[in-house]
Amino acid sequence: MAQRINQRSCTQCGACVEECPNGGIEEVDGTFIILPSLCSECYGFHEAPRCVDVCPADAIQDDPAFISDDLTNAYRAMEQHPGRFPRD
Repeated sequence: MAQRINQRSCTQCGACVEECPNGGIEEVDGTFIILPSLCSECYGFHEAPRCVDVCPADAIQDDPAFISDDLTNAYRAMEQHPGRFPRD
């Protein structure tokens, strides 16, 4: 499932931005957002989403509007990093 940032909890520190291997976290009008189409939950890079691990405010949560499984996360990661993952 893609992640989302709870804007009420977010301190706007930006710690999550550099941690996303897909460049899926952006600042828009002073607010950080996660682009669900780019969120692969760090598939192939980390055991768990790094944004969740580095957020000092625990503001990053699962986004129930964008449910995905390992296959979807793998596909998103391969789209963003075509040379990193071998294809059969």
